[in-house]
This record gives sequence, structure tokens and C-alpha cells, in this order.
Amino acid sequence: GVISYPGSNCEEETLRFFDNSFTIWHKETNTEVLKELMLILSQHSNLKKSYTFHDKDLIINLEIKSTPAQENFTPLPQEMVKLVLDVVNNSALKDKILYSSFDWRVLREVRDQNPHAPRAYLTELHQSGSKISGTIYDQSPWMDFIPLKNAVELPRLIASLGGRAWHPYYRDISKKMIDISHEENLAVNVWTVNDEDDMLKMIEYGVDGIITDYPLRLKNLCEKNNISWF
Repeated sequence: GVISYPGSNCEEETLRFFDNSFTIWHKETNTEVLKELMLILSQHSNLKKSYTFHDKDLIINLEIKSTPAQENFTPLPQEMVKLVLDVVNNSALKDKILYSSFDWRVLREVRDQNPHAPRAYLTELHQSGSKISGTIYDQSPWMDFIPLKNAVELPRLIASLGGRAWHPYYRDISKKMIDISHEENLAVNVWTVNDEDDMLKMIEYGVDGIITDYPLRLKNLCEKNNISWF
């Protein structure tokens, strides 16, 4: 599936993508404070009413922004998750939410406060190239201090935590890691893939979803190459 990432081109292109009645539409959104979350859910509730024929395919990947590296920058995970769940549970879209975060403490809290809520574990192995870099290592605070012997074992670790999906940086993965993920019934949605060659490589690897700023580019690429991926 396609997951459109919030960015300079995202809103306009995503809505055109949605209007074109593409098979599966995932929307990614971020939240750092409660007011922002309430606005997002209000907007998407209106969107849902306008496009009811896509209700069964709509998934909102709700990324909860948090950091273990800086105190008092965001609410504590327990408080953050309670705020988010209180809002989501009063939304018409509560059954459409996939909770994701780089901060695995947050995902533990989601599990503890709502064991049935699907969770996706965001990871970044590279040491440079993004604001969230090199967060995955043995007993990393980003990983809630969980031991990790080898990065290849990430899919099994995430599955053991009850994760529904793994969201790795696309340059971090290998075909072997995708195969392991699928053995564990773990969906793999890679981020953020904007180059056509990289899109094709991810499809060849067998990923389940591609997070991109350009969903129409991916759609057109598949159609041009007669790829039935969605």
C-alpha cells in the first residue's frame, strides 16, 4: 500500500491520489500536542464523510512524536498516550488508527493502555541523514532499553513485542529482513521513498507499504511498468 507522508507536496497530491479512487489509501499524520491531534482527527472525520466508498481501505498511520533524549520536551509517554487515546477513542476513525513511534516507550504505553491497538515500530539505523539517526542499538533508550544482538533480528524482536508493523528507513533493510518479517506475520512499510529506482527496489524486496511524499508518482510508476503491487 501507499502511505503519503506530510510534506510540502503531500496534501494536494494525496487528495488527487485519493480522488482517483486508488485501491488502498493510507494517510500518515504526526502529532506532538493534543490540539494538533484534535484538528487532524476533525479534518479526517470530514474527509471520511466525503469519501465513504473508501472507508474499508482507509488506514491512518498516527506517528506519536516523543524523545527519550531530552527531558520536558514532550509529555511523559504515559501522559502522552493517555491524551492521544482519549481523543482517538472519541473519533469516528478510532478503528482506522495504526499507532507508530520512534520512541518505543510510547508504543509500550499504547499496548498497556489499549492492548488491542495496532502498533508500528519506527527504526533508523543510519548514523546520519535525518534528525532521528542511529537510534537502534543494544539497549538503546529509543528502544526502551531492550537488548538487541543483531539488526537482522529486529523483525523478530518487534513481533515478540506484539507489533503489527515495522517501519524502517528504506536504506536499512535487506530482502532477508523482509522475509523474516513476513515469517513473523509482520508488515513492513518503508520510509521515505521518493526516487523511482528506490521505489522499484522496495517493491522487488517485497515490502508491504511505501511511505512517500509522492503517491501519484508511485502509482504511475507501477502502471507504467505493469506492476500489480497494490
